[in-house]
Amino acid sequence: MADAAACDRRPPIVSVRSVTRVVGARTIVDAVSFDIAAGEVVAILGPSGSGKTSLLRMIAGFDAPSAGSISLFGSEVSTAGRVRVAPEHRTLAIAFQDATLYPHLDAVGNVAFAIRHASPAERKRKARDELASMGVVDSDGRDVATLSGGEAQRVSLARALAARARLLLLDEPFGNVDRLTRKDLIARLKTRLSTAAGAIFITHDAADAVELGARVLLMRGGRLVADGRPADLAAGAAGDWARDYLRAESPVELRPASADR
Repeated sequence: MADAAACDRRPPIVSVRSVTRVVGARTIVDAVSFDIAAGEVVAILGPSGSGKTSLLRMIAGFDAPSAGSISLFGSEVSTAGRVRVAPEHRTLAIAFQDATLYPHLDAVGNVAFAIRHASPAERKRKARDELASMGVVDSDGRDVATLSGGEAQRVSLARALAARARLLLLDEPFGNVDRLTRKDLIARLKTRLSTAAGAIFITHDAADAVELGARVLLMRGGRLVADGRPADLAAGAAGDWARDYLRAESPVELRPASADR
């Protein structure tokens, strides 16, 4: 029991406090607050323009909040008008909807770039293993310009995972792939996220959150309007709008991914 109590006293890995982002006369993110515990996978959902990506960019350190604060792993990294810790020093890894691969490196080189503290040969070996875990084989010397959209996203996810970062941020990682590729990537990513410190991903599809066993943060008009399990929100736990939005945006029945989660 003492060990459990000690775990309960650990600070959240992400703490967002009254974070607001104002651009010109427009409030993009409006007084959003939440915590994420170690090991949690969190999905941020919401209509286009609801502030999802702006919120993720502030957590990553690309933008400063206009008000409020953000802490990672118990340390404040951003406050009103100021990024205190630059993105490269936040021990996180990011993958975007557009794969944004380095054009001068092949597929293996792109993933190896994220691996530190290893010899060149070891970095390449680990990169091949990461690519294989995402379903990419025979990638040595493969010009990234020749990759399909699905292949490029697999390489991008492998690169993010290879960094062994303390926090993984994914911005619409399945947005540019077909349904079959999406299903395969989710299954592969779910296996990897089970051992991660924590992950936040943006999606427009509530089914992604279900399959990854994620907690949902639902945004609307820059505000956080619901926080909970997708099945609970779809059952009306956070009101009619959240219920209707989740049901409309998911092509499958919203149910827990497994009974033990």
